[in-house]
Amino acid sequence: MYKLMIAEDEVLEREALKLIIKKNFNNLSIIGEAYDGEMAIHLAKKMRPDIILMDIKMPVIDGLEAQKNICEFLPNVKTIILTAYDDFKYAQLGVKLHAFDYLLKPAKPSDIIESLKKLILSINNNSDYMQKLPVVNNEDSIIDKALKYIKSNYSEDINLETVASYVHLNPQYFSRYFKSKVGMNFIDYLSKVRINAAIFLLMNTEDNINYISLRVGYVDAAYFSKVFLKFVGVSPHRFRSQNKDNFLNYSVEDKFLIKF
Repeated sequence: MYKLMIAEDEVLEREALKLIIKKNFNNLSIIGEAYDGEMAIHLAKKMRPDIILMDIKMPVIDGLEAQKNICEFLPNVKTIILTAYDDFKYAQLGVKLHAFDYLLKPAKPSDIIESLKKLILSINNNSDYMQKLPVVNNEDSIIDKALKYIKSNYSEDINLETVASYVHLNPQYFSRYFKSKVGMNFIDYLSKVRINAAIFLLMNTEDNINYISLRVGYVDAAYFSKVFLKFVGVSPHRFRSQNKDNFLNYSVEDKFLIKF
């Protein structure tokens, strides 16, 4: 049984969180509730929880400052940050303070349940998922892992949630983190990888457009043509006719044709 503390100044929010936890987890015991950051620190010292659900916006001391204080005497506590602030800087601060996850309010019950399940799994496996997050030394490795996964699996039915799960990040956080590091949003990056693969196939095979569409991850050939036109400026048919004699001598995995 793991001890869980809720730090949330809104009564209804606290009640909702308690209901979700009691209904879905028989291995979590709610050992305390705090309605401000100062009380959260006091309760954490007294009750020494394994897990904290921490709201950022609380009176007296905010959630991030409370988290910072609590980590000094409970360095291994696992905290899920809850916030109404849709701002990437708060996610970054949460990561630096070794928060396990970052959820935007109002968080869906399914998101809270999923986050808590991952957290419990990390405790059971004695492996901290947040150590895989971008906290100073791991920033490049996380992005490298995500980009390699995309380049190796672009032909499959992958999306933001798929890759976020692969690198053990909350999808909302991963979306902002990806854009901050790569310089473009996830869907544009994935589209460019797929279109580069399509360019290679159009110039090096006789495969029809429908088949190429499937090979690069698009089930709908019409949608594939629309995306291709957006990034290349001409349709796949026009591109092939204009470049029928310009065969490429390298693989799409080695060099991308559309600049990133």
